[in-house]
Amino acid sequence: MHQPEPGHWYEGLEYGNMSLTGLNPFFYGVTLLHKPKEYTYQSDAISANTQINKSYFKEQNIYRVEWEPSTLDGSGGYVRWFLNGNFLFGITGASLNLTGASIPNEPMYLLINTAVASSWGFPVPCPEGCDCECFECGNPDCECSIPTGYCDNFPSNFEIDYVRVWQAVDDDKHQTGCSTKDRPTDLFIKAHKKRYMEDSDKEPMKDITDGGARCDSDLKCGGPTRGVCTLKGICMCHEGFTGSKCLAHDGFEEYVYRSINNSLPVSMLLLPRAFVTLALALLIGFFCSYFMIVSKRRKEKKDLLQSLPWESEIHYPITEQTAHKEYDVDVSSVQPQNVVTYSMIDGRLLDQ
Repeated sequence: MHQPEPGHWYEGLEYGNMSLTGLNPFFYGVTLLHKPKEYTYQSDAISANTQINKSYFKEQNIYRVEWEPSTLDGSGGYVRWFLNGNFLFGITGASLNLTGASIPNEPMYLLINTAVASSWGFPVPCPEGCDCECFECGNPDCECSIPTGYCDNFPSNFEIDYVRVWQAVDDDKHQTGCSTKDRPTDLFIKAHKKRYMEDSDKEPMKDITDGGARCDSDLKCGGPTRGVCTLKGICMCHEGFTGSKCLAHDGFEEYVYRSINNSLPVSMLLLPRAFVTLALALLIGFFCSYFMIVSKRRKEKKDLLQSLPWESEIHYPITEQTAHKEYDVDVSSVQPQNVVTYSMIDGRLLDQ
């Protein structure tokens, strides 16, 4: 790994004792491959390494992180790390102006874990005939990629005595909760519940368990001040403590922000421009064709009416009045006749 050249990395990063703390080169300019492929990204992680000795594995150590959120426009703020009261490393908002990034100002949570990377103490380059994709202790197929004596360190663990969180009083930038006024998330979570659930979950948030873990002594239930192990071998918490093993303080969020409009927003349907253009063209073509057909039929009907004979012979029946007036006949000998009317349109009989 090579350190970045001046002007090619973030300026103004803060370091404590430079002989013990320095830039972490393992995440500088490294492409991190993930599956699926679209999750692969070029890392731009700003971090530092601190040298430690055997005493850190035998004595209690106090780690501290100070986080001052940036303003809503992304300016200001900082994150600083301390070990046993000594300053190690810090990042200010001004250092991030290079890329337009900012110190986080959204709700976050603390994650404390043990991570072992294959780049720490493992053979580099990978030994010939070894794929270095297997790092399981006790598996013969992985022996070539694991350093000699490495698995002797396991099983291994670390104990956390306490976690304390302080917050600035009357500071608008220090807001608590998963959904804050400046960063409301309650509606988003409601609309994307499955992102926060395991396969067997029915709701994102699980009910807090108040005791109930199996135990054989009070120590398994947080000790005598937090809980006791009952005769049935089940933890029962004292007042002020909760969790299956009574290890958590029974606290609560005094104010949980809820969006004023508690209904999920429905956005306007957006259609591709090409689809809209095609639909309009088809609609215009339909109406043009319709008017052309109607006009053609009207013209054909008009031409037909003009070609029909409008004068037809009409035979009037002989009645008693016409017989005396126009004909010298004996009315008594005249037989009644049916009245026949011809259509003035096409000559067909209407009373046929």
